[in-house]
Amino acid sequence: MDTVSLVSAIVSVLGAVVTVTLGGLFEWRRQHSDREQARRDRVSRYRDPLLQAAAGLQARLGNAVARLSGLPVTQVAPEDSARQDEYNRYESLYRFALYQGWVHILFQEAGFLDLGSRRRNRRLVELLAGVSSAIAAHDDHGSTGVLQGGEQRLIGELMLASDSFDQAQRRCLGYMEFRKKLENDPEYARRFQPVLDFIDGRRMDAVAMRMRLNAVHNALIELIDFLDPHRVWVMGPRDRLSLHVAEESDD
Repeated sequence: MDTVSLVSAIVSVLGAVVTVTLGGLFEWRRQHSDREQARRDRVSRYRDPLLQAAAGLQARLGNAVARLSGLPVTQVAPEDSARQDEYNRYESLYRFALYQGWVHILFQEAGFLDLGSRRRNRRLVELLAGVSSAIAAHDDHGSTGVLQGGEQRLIGELMLASDSFDQAQRRCLGYMEFRKKLENDPEYARRFQPVLDFIDGRRMDAVAMRMRLNAVHNALIELIDFLDPHRVWVMGPRDRLSLHVAEESDD
C-alpha cells in the first residue's frame, strides 16, 4: 500500500471514529436535555400549585392577624354581617385545606420529584415540616386548637378530587366541590371541624391564637421565599410577624 492510500485509510478511520464519537456525544446531550426538561416540567407540575396554595393561606393568615390586632382589612361585605362571617370561615378553611391537599400530593410524588440537588430537596422537606410543626406545636399547651400531623395529612387526603387517580392528572377539589361535600356529607364535614373551631376562636386565648397564626404565617413565608426567590409569581409583602405577642400586648 502506497503512502497516499495509507494516509487516506487512516483519515477515513479517524473520520468514522470522530463521527461515532460526536454522534454519541450529541445523543447523550439530547437525552440529558430531555431528562432535564422532564424534571423541570415535573417540578413545575407540583411546585406551582403548592406555591399558590401557600401564598393564598399566608395572605389569609395575614388578614386574620390584622383583624385580631384591630387593623383595617379588606371586606367583601359589612363587618360582622352573615355574609362576611361565612366568607371568613369557609374561605379560610378552604385555603388551609387546599394547602394541605397539595402537600399531600407532593409527598406522594416525592420519590419522583427532583429540584436539581439533594440540598434543595432536603431544604424543601425541612420547610414543609416547619409549616406542619408551626400548626401542630404545643408551645401554648394546645390552647389554640392544635392540629396534629396525622390530622393535617387526613385533611390533605380529603382534598384529593375523586377523578384524580392518574398521577399526571392529580388535583385538589375546587371551591364549589369542596363546599358541596361539606354540606352533603356530614362525616366528611366532621373531619374539618377542628379547623373551623380554630377559625371561630372557640375556647382560645386571643394572644396565644395570634402567636400561633404568626408562627404559621412566618413558616409559610420561608416556604414561599424558597419556591419563588425572585418574587416572580407571588408579588405581595413577605414581612415576618413578631412571635412575642404577649410582650407587645403589655406595652
